[in-house]
Amino acid sequence: MDRFLSDGSYKEELKELADLTLGSLGVSSPIAHREIMYLADKGNTVAINTMADMVFYKNFPGEGGYDKAFELYMKAAGITVEGSRWKCSERSYPPAFWRIGYYLVNYKRESVLADCPAIDIIEEMSKYKRLSTALELAVSCLKYVKVSGAFNLAGRIMEKAGHEEEVFEALAGVIRECVSEKELAEGFKTGACLNMADCIEAADSFFREAASKGYVYACTNLAVREAEKIVDGRGSVDDYIQYLRLAADKYEPYAANRLGLFYINGEIKSGDRSKVFRERVDSVRAKEYFLKATGYPDVNSAWAYFNLIKYFHKDYIKDIDLLGKHMDEIKKLNPAVYDLAMEL
Repeated sequence: MDRFLSDGSYKEELKELADLTLGSLGVSSPIAHREIMYLADKGNTVAINTMADMVFYKNFPGEGGYDKAFELYMKAAGITVEGSRWKCSERSYPPAFWRIGYYLVNYKRESVLADCPAIDIIEEMSKYKRLSTALELAVSCLKYVKVSGAFNLAGRIMEKAGHEEEVFEALAGVIRECVSEKELAEGFKTGACLNMADCIEAADSFFREAASKGYVYACTNLAVREAEKIVDGRGSVDDYIQYLRLAADKYEPYAANRLGLFYINGEIKSGDRSKVFRERVDSVRAKEYFLKATGYPDVNSAWAYFNLIKYFHKDYIKDIDLLGKHMDEIKKLNPAVYDLAMEL
């Protein structure tokens, strides 16, 4: 199948960019930004991908949003689309492959891309075409660079194939060509993937590989899956804690807040079901992880502030200014949580 290939020229381009930025200018100064733009104009695919990342995460001056970032990722990947045909020039930076795959899976559905501006290329693709192309892109990336996010993306797609029969049937050919019996990293080889159960097993393997490489969202995916097993009576509480801790210790707010909640009440939830492990309650650790969830804040950090106020209210009786500061943070991060906090 091998539609998405790289001629390896990105290795010299990566060195060129690293020597210029990491070696002398840094990566966040205005002069560094201008140099990245200059290299991108020269066709350096790594610089183009770096620009795309900056635009995506809104760390780049000027206009542009998620649609502009997508254009840049496509350029960095050397991919053009003619009608329904995707073509790759092989003058490509492989990590851009999985970023495009991320768009195909999440566009108008999940993450920050749920409200993404219209992207015609994606709009014209069916759900199954998006998923199959994304799987190809993720695996193509892994052939060159073992990007943790690509392992996680492949895991998400394989998980869908393992739980939704229509997805499995639509992706069976791509799974057979790209995933089945493939060694995608040293010591990482997939099974045959002949049925939906095999796909679920493969998804677990992809998630574990991504987690082992420090990808925090793979850790949270594994924690969610372990919670499902626990409420069914066949999971491991220690594994659940470990998966959340791997992400929480890297300041991922969702994981840190979930771990804080577990330590405050011993409860593990999955959907509308739960199990309680009172012997695991530890208020000191709970507070530690609630605070960690606010270290690099996003919308989930609002819940961590909420939980600090709810469960450690005595701290605020002694420090009313701290209460005001944390309430302001909640309001800024998630107004819906602020309304609930006002009722505490």
